Amino acid sequence: MNRNITLRALTAVIATGLLYSAFANPTLFNTDRRLFLGTVTLKVTQVSPGITTQVVYGSTMNLWAGQYVLNPTTAPYNWAFCVDLDRVMHLNQTYTYELWLAYGQVGALLKRRDSFLVGADLNRKGAALQIALWEVAHDSTRGNPRNLSNGAFRYAADTQVVNYANTLLSQTVGQADYYYFLRSTNGGQNLAMVPEPTSLLAMVVGVGGIVMRRRLR
Repeated sequence: MNRNITLRALTAVIATGLLYSAFANPTLFNTDRRLFLGTVTLKVTQVSPGITTQVVYGSTMNLWAGQYVLNPTTAPYNWAFCVDLDRVMHLNQTYTYELWLAYGQVGALLKRRDSFLVGADLNRKGAALQIALWEVAHDSTRGNPRNLSNGAFRYAADTQVVNYANTLLSQTVGQADYYYFLRSTNGGQNLAMVPEPTSLLAMVVGVGGIVMRRRLR
């Protein structure tokens, strides 16, 4: 897969198939959200590693699955993954998000990113991590089985991607970890990213200070 795909083509790929919202559910991550941290603005500059592929979500959708590379204005990291197939995301367009500290299987999956996206076949691995996250977002959060072959979200286009994604899903069953949930406030896709250890530590210290001040009062 040529990573030097033009921005125009990438924009079309991301947008194609994301115009449908048959299963729209704005409260998917209510149970994961723990603490509101403020608002951030960012834009997606490219999708890499990843591949163009086909998923079934209400209808058959041709799109780009992989890691979103960000140009953050105030965001805590420079990459994220999509957890929302109900909206359109355009490259190099600025979006505003509520930034939440969250806790759930999405965090467990994202924590595997650094050890998983190594070695050969990176484009398929990037797509597989995205596919696994879509499965959690659109089936697991609704109580459906973690199964790519049925439910609201389905994927079978690339056998190797299926194998990678199923491995990630099976390895994180019953697991949970912290992550940042970015809830769009102006039409972008909802995103998820792992906090950097330093930013997470600073946030915990800051919240702890606020709690202590309130108790002293």
